[in-house]
Amino acid sequence: MRTVYRVGFLALLSFALVGMPALASPANPASVPLGVVLQANNAQVGADITDGGATIYDGDLLQTGNGTLRARLGGPQMYLRANTAAQVHGLPNGFSADLGAGTVVVSSTKGQTFQLLADGATIRPAGAQETIVQITRVNANELLLTSTRGAVEVRMDDEVKTIEAGSSYRMEVEPEDPGPGPQGG
Repeated sequence: MRTVYRVGFLALLSFALVGMPALASPANPASVPLGVVLQANNAQVGADITDGGATIYDGDLLQTGNGTLRARLGGPQMYLRANTAAQVHGLPNGFSADLGAGTVVVSSTKGQTFQLLADGATIRPAGAQETIVQITRVNANELLLTSTRGAVEVRMDDEVKTIEAGSSYRMEVEPEDPGPGPQGG
């Protein structure tokens, strides 16, 4: 009888030891890296001050003080000038960034893409060609765009504007009408 208990105990112990690594794994595994910082000066990725070689993950906020940051996000690259903030997310063949402030230069290689969101506008390459574009968020109602290589498509609501290589475009966004103000006597 003692042998039966011993075999049962060893079987239970073996089963428990086999199952423990599965129990120890995190419920939400770490996300896959989105890119890497190529060079940085007075810049942050998330809450951490960074320099070249830091890993960028989906949802990270890239920020510069009076410095700059250059990152490769898959094939495309992003260069943040001084006093710029952009939150990045992955796309199947590139990245998406939400420009909160400042100036960013975005480049994509042939077949890669990016999507930049700013002041309600969506900026992306007009085709699968190599593209380089600079976007400056002047304020919550104004963007300046300059395409130096490849055509860029700017979409806002139902309007679509194509900016050809070598062209610049100033976009003013009218603030939404807050509706009627308070009624006075």
